[in-house]
Amino acid sequence: MLTRSVITLLRSALVLSLCWQLLACSSGTTSYSKTVTRAPTDTGNTFLARRSDALGNPHDGRSGIRLVTDGPEALALRLVLSEKAQRTIDAQYYLLHNDSAGHLFAWKLLQAADRGVRVRLLLDDMDAADYDAMTAALDRHPNIEVRLFNPFRRGLGKNVAALFEFERVNRRMHNKSMTFDTEVTLVGGRNIGNEYFGAREDSNYNDFDVLGAGPIAREVSQTFDAYWNSESAVPARVVIGDRAGGLSLEEARTRLAALAANARKTPYGDALDHAIRDRVSHKDLGLQWVPARLVADPPEKASGDANVSGFVASVMLPYLKSAKSDLYVSSAYFVPRKRGVSLLSDISARGVNVSVLTNSLDSTDVVPVYGHYARDREAMLKAGIALWELRPDGSRKDRETLGLGLSQSSLHTKAFAIDQRYLFVGSFNWDPRSVWINNEMGVLIDSRRLAKGAVQLFRDNIRANAYELRLDETGGIDWLSRREDGTLVVYKQEPAHSAWRVFMSRIYGILPIGSQL
Repeated sequence: MLTRSVITLLRSALVLSLCWQLLACSSGTTSYSKTVTRAPTDTGNTFLARRSDALGNPHDGRSGIRLVTDGPEALALRLVLSEKAQRTIDAQYYLLHNDSAGHLFAWKLLQAADRGVRVRLLLDDMDAADYDAMTAALDRHPNIEVRLFNPFRRGLGKNVAALFEFERVNRRMHNKSMTFDTEVTLVGGRNIGNEYFGAREDSNYNDFDVLGAGPIAREVSQTFDAYWNSESAVPARVVIGDRAGGLSLEEARTRLAALAANARKTPYGDALDHAIRDRVSHKDLGLQWVPARLVADPPEKASGDANVSGFVASVMLPYLKSAKSDLYVSSAYFVPRKRGVSLLSDISARGVNVSVLTNSLDSTDVVPVYGHYARDREAMLKAGIALWELRPDGSRKDRETLGLGLSQSSLHTKAFAIDQRYLFVGSFNWDPRSVWINNEMGVLIDSRRLAKGAVQLFRDNIRANAYELRLDETGGIDWLSRREDGTLVVYKQEPAHSAWRVFMSRIYGILPIGSQL
């Protein structure tokens, strides 16, 4: 007679066997063909090239740069530049949500393709399966091609896929860029979804983009080509197969048109008739023509085959180590661990003022990250590093200006400024996942004017919307916040609304998962 433990073991073996069979029978991507395509270089006669010249392009290697902090403006830029594109649109994103921002984004891509513009859309496959039917339909358009980066096998749940292919599927493409006619680009921290553009009524991300014209756009295009033609970028038709259902291109066009029209009828949709539209078309955009370069992980990082010397973290490390006066870091997900604490402490020990802004427990959307960041707070404060945590009730000037009402805030910005000269803006968080696991990118700008402007935004934000962390006389941590009337409020423990959330952050903090965050 079989014992209970033996029966349990046999059941587990049977489940594993069934999962393995599903894995073997699911739609793999081992045999397929795809066309190598590249961004055009003969775009000098396009509208956007002429606008670049009219806006002062010196054609001496410098790029036109504008910092984009306003959420509605960031989405409006993507939409109006899609309208102005004449040759190509190349978009690369980690997430594309099935919401109003996503609908408007996809509708503009479809309209551009209908005009004859070639559209290449490269998406990480983390959440793409949720809209396979629409993806497959758009991919049938003769001027649209969609590829999925490092895709999950369809027919399996993500947890099952992770169980058998963890080393591969754990690596995600976190890059975010959108480039038009190889002449103008947007690079930064924003994915495509309502919360990245101030479109939600409950809570929105504070985020940052760089609008770039000239050489930086061509650099982004070259990097996009490398990702697009890499082994990890698989045609959507190969990944999705026959599982998506029978949505035709015309049905998709009708559905998207209705969804976009509904999005335009909302108060937020009205706000997208933004002043930036006229500025793109025929007014001054406020571009600063400065030295700028793209720093991006090689696509081979996704397969574990890349040389670490080409990683974003490796390229930026000499700049950080050469800091002389100040270093300002804004990182939504900040998990420095021992190596990061040592780096920042060494910089601080040289007399450099080091300031870090990250999320508070109530503003973060990833509690395990907060739990592991919290382990190192005391060591960083003792090293003289200034720590700030964004309050969830921070003001949203971009919504207030457009009459959209108040909302909660969460930090999503990934940027840092060195000596108020170098400014990096992109997708890179100060955490192990960005350093070693995910593919990341960002723009490194050499401009005192732009770096000082970003630092001023940082300072204004922490004064108005963040807790300042300090060590008290016993070595404990205080959270300091100022009310609008100037009253100083001191919290002796995490100023969180949920005791359960505090408890779980501490549990996560002792789990051996820091290397994956």
